[in-house]
Amino acid sequence: MRKIFCLVILFYAILYFPVILEAAPCYGTRFPQEGKLGIGAEAHVIENRHLKKDFGKVSSQQYFYTMSYGVFDWLSLDGKIGIGDVTHRPSSGGKTNYLSSFAGGYGFRVKPYKNDQQKIEAVFGFQHISVHPYSKQVNSATNTVILDDWQISGLVSKAIGGFTPYAGARLTRLDLIHRINGLGRERKESDVDICPVIGADFSITEKDYLNAELRFIEETSFNVGLTHNF
Repeated sequence: MRKIFCLVILFYAILYFPVILEAAPCYGTRFPQEGKLGIGAEAHVIENRHLKKDFGKVSSQQYFYTMSYGVFDWLSLDGKIGIGDVTHRPSSGGKTNYLSSFAGGYGFRVKPYKNDQQKIEAVFGFQHISVHPYSKQVNSATNTVILDDWQISGLVSKAIGGFTPYAGARLTRLDLIHRINGLGRERKESDVDICPVIGADFSITEKDYLNAELRFIEETSFNVGLTHNF
């Protein structure tokens, strides 16, 4: 039943979200037990993400309070709220810095495979982040952007004492939605790519752990987070 449900959710995500997939954090393979909460804080940094055509590239720094809820031991619902900025560098040169304002995100993770004896777990996930920085005056015009950051991921981890490294891949895409003086809605997209992910969870106490993750090749991005599971 669990494996069938996981496959249905994964199929639904691939079918209905292929044009908005991107590179939000994967979160690793550890999440709260059934009926339990995990809360924490996270820093997420996108160093470089190239956009299509001559749209240039995007970078962003984001800071969140996070929460995960274990619907079952194999299904977690994830959410976050915080702030984030956006820097856009067009191919024509120059850059525009949009100062930090509201950012939020949501997603889910499913665990179709767990081997307690070998301490191996596999997790599929869907995550989305949306960043809404303050507008910026450029040449007497008000420029407003929204960064939409999505992904589907698959990870495998192996626990070694209090250290749990993981690796996998993600299907990703980023959109920068741009308006000038409140008019138009130009969507500046990246390519849809399959890219590698590496990361690890480091246990601090029985209920507290640190997560660190790096995503690379098509973009350079990383995140660090601290979580307490109740």
